Amino acid sequence: MKKRQKMNKYRISSMALVCFYFLVFEICSFSLPAALPQPKGKESPTYGGVYRRPLDYNPKSLDPALSLDINSVAVIQQVFDGLVQFDKTLNVIPAIAKSWKISSDGLTYTFFLRKSVKFHNGREVTAKDFVYSFTRLLDPGIRSTSSDFFGKILGADEFRSKMAKEVKGITADDNHTLRIVFSEPYAPFLSILAMKGAKVVPKEEVEKPGAEFAKSPTGTGPFRFTSMQEGEEIILESNRDYFEGRPYLDKIIFKIFQGSLRDNMFKEFKTGALDESFVPPEEMENADRETRFLFVQKPILSLRFYGFSLRSKPLDSQKLRKAINCGIDKGAIISEIHKNQLNLAKGILPPGMPGYDPTKIAYPFNEARALKFLSGAGESQPKLEIWSASKSEAAEKELNEIKAQLSRIGIQANINFETNWQNFTSMLSENKAPVFIYAWYADFPDPDNFLGTLFHSRSQYNYTGYNNPRVDRLLDRARGERDYLKRMQTYRDIEELIMEDAPILPMVNNLFQMAYQPYVKGLEVNALGAPYIPLKKIWLQNQ
Repeated sequence: MKKRQKMNKYRISSMALVCFYFLVFEICSFSLPAALPQPKGKESPTYGGVYRRPLDYNPKSLDPALSLDINSVAVIQQVFDGLVQFDKTLNVIPAIAKSWKISSDGLTYTFFLRKSVKFHNGREVTAKDFVYSFTRLLDPGIRSTSSDFFGKILGADEFRSKMAKEVKGITADDNHTLRIVFSEPYAPFLSILAMKGAKVVPKEEVEKPGAEFAKSPTGTGPFRFTSMQEGEEIILESNRDYFEGRPYLDKIIFKIFQGSLRDNMFKEFKTGALDESFVPPEEMENADRETRFLFVQKPILSLRFYGFSLRSKPLDSQKLRKAINCGIDKGAIISEIHKNQLNLAKGILPPGMPGYDPTKIAYPFNEARALKFLSGAGESQPKLEIWSASKSEAAEKELNEIKAQLSRIGIQANINFETNWQNFTSMLSENKAPVFIYAWYADFPDPDNFLGTLFHSRSQYNYTGYNNPRVDRLLDRARGERDYLKRMQTYRDIEELIMEDAPILPMVNNLFQMAYQPYVKGLEVNALGAPYIPLKKIWLQNQ
């Protein structure tokens, strides 16, 4: 990273991604460090200090099996561990599993666990804890947000339908050997194991009578959960017995700004009340001139879009949805409202994602084409209700501009807000938001995490109600395809089919843009963004 003289500012113009499609099936052994890596150069890390980090919504659940939003993930990543984890370039590296092997047919994964890894209650983690945790994800009574990612494990369907009491493909050979067997090859699986839903949890804490694990979790991670005041703050404390070594920080305080009030975050940051902050678009130019803060910008695998409920009239009309896509000047909105601090989304897959095609843009701005589609839709002055969970100044400006642009092509729009995230997502699930703003941040660097998760008819995140049997068949085929080039071409074909149906208006690919106090050291950002920053590596200089 190059330091600019104008300010302590870091810009990373590209991201290094590794595609996790294993064509060599041999034992991949890795050794874990006895302690966290030491910073290079003359700076020596110091232990101690409290790190104050903002969240723009109260997390819906701190249970890895039930979590849904990025604010939950930001906390879960600090409290829990899984078999593997991502490094800063999204390589899959060991966590609780010290090594693993994959069979030549791609169906059997065997993981060898580290010994003496302990839950925060003091008990040692065994392979049986992973059997419990992964089986729990598939339990239909739990309704896990990660169940879809484990559905191809042998016996998963029988367990879900209650024809079996156990999942045949998840077994513990001994205390430190876990075996997972699939009914068919599943290319993204190893990287899926690094995501939030694949964390290990202790049965005795999850099922403790009267306990609310989702609000008071116990994991193995570098930080222990201490307390939560809903809508106010979440406090974590250092796990001094952490298997990678004690983290440098003593405590983390997540301060909650309900409703994504990023203007307020940045104001508090400038007073020294926070150690990091989002930078509102209107402050970006001022941030550029600052000399007392660090500013980090990096592309991340994300998509913010306007989703259309295909189960609602008049949005069941494909031509109306295409008219909306052609009638919105996204470039002008990004330039004038967001000060060119976001990337224009050309389709569903973001830049840097395997399968992304930089040569295509699904619906360039074209008012004449929009009017032609609208005429073909047979709708006279259609009316839309647009819902947003954010009521920030930038969000309101964008929504008002969207409303004005739609008006110019003869579409009326009303703007509505629901800033309680739990209520907002309930509205999406219940088909109560005809048009809605939604952002998807990658859980793992694979095109299936966007195309399959958002558009497969059986996906619980398919809030648009999109249902195309051909797309479903191709998605199922791609997940089992072991030829990398064929797999990527299939995903490109899938994206083209989905965009022809226009269930969404792709808006922007967000950037990681955060300001940090100058004493914050050890920061490591990968292309999955803020939730996956390992706070165990951060230390505070002279604090």
